[in-house]
Amino acid sequence: MRFIAAIIVVMLAAVSGANAQTKLTIGYGPSTVWMPAFAAKDQGIFAKHGLDVTLQLIPVGSNQPAALIGDSIQISGMNPTILLFADEGGADIQVIAGADEYTKDDSNGGLMVRTGLEVKTLADLKGKRIAVPGLNSTFHVALMKWFKLNGVTPTDVNYLEVGINQMNDALRNGQVDGAIPVEPFAGLILKGNTGTQFMQMPPPFPNKATVYSFWTMRRPYIQAHPDVVKAFKASLDESLTWMRANLDEARKTQMTYLKTPEPIAMQTKLAPWSTHIDASELQFWIDTCKELGLTKGTVALKDVFAGS
Repeated sequence: MRFIAAIIVVMLAAVSGANAQTKLTIGYGPSTVWMPAFAAKDQGIFAKHGLDVTLQLIPVGSNQPAALIGDSIQISGMNPTILLFADEGGADIQVIAGADEYTKDDSNGGLMVRTGLEVKTLADLKGKRIAVPGLNSTFHVALMKWFKLNGVTPTDVNYLEVGINQMNDALRNGQVDGAIPVEPFAGLILKGNTGTQFMQMPPPFPNKATVYSFWTMRRPYIQAHPDVVKAFKASLDESLTWMRANLDEARKTQMTYLKTPEPIAMQTKLAPWSTHIDASELQFWIDTCKELGLTKGTVALKDVFAGS
């Protein structure tokens, strides 16, 4: 009887532990930068930290804030410009962890110019048409900032919103003179000889590091669930450790969550993942968006950074 009673106690404890799992839906976009969450899901790392996670692809990044506000997702992979535009509108979203961190030596694609077009300096791009993945997207804003740093008025260049997977055709057909695709699409442009790389993207800013993607929650959720924030960060860090030791297996997560064909998944240049984020990296985007006239500057660092 004692043996049976002991088994019952163990079973009840197991059921109790399962019930203690916090259900979360995490939104992510079509990028390899979110792979640590894919691996954390598949390797049971989220579950180990008490999180019952559903991953939801949201292809259009600008739809992420509405999903957070509507509570259809509780955590979102987001970029700086979307966050700032949303918070200036009262979304009350904060950064809880970094997703990538670029130094000036890191790259993910480049500014490609159409084959046959002679471009020697940034000034040669005045009046030209450049395809960007989204108007006022992070890479678009970074490019405009780089123009300004190098003496070119950003508005002297024409920007067209073109899907990254369509940039190769746009260059080939002469619809645009340049484009800023990320990998693997930048590599396909070079292999197809439809464009040549003029400069790396992101631009080599003099910053020690620059964040281009991060994980976010709404402030009320953060305040109500500090344990979830802690568990999520711990899961990402553990996932990164596993991924670096099992990179080939980690690459295959793209096949499930990004629907990437295996040959491409196994060769694509990956993002410089990092959960670290410094306040100065967020301040850079706050200042840049205000400087370019994209925001009014009413959102301060303390409004967007849960670590401040």
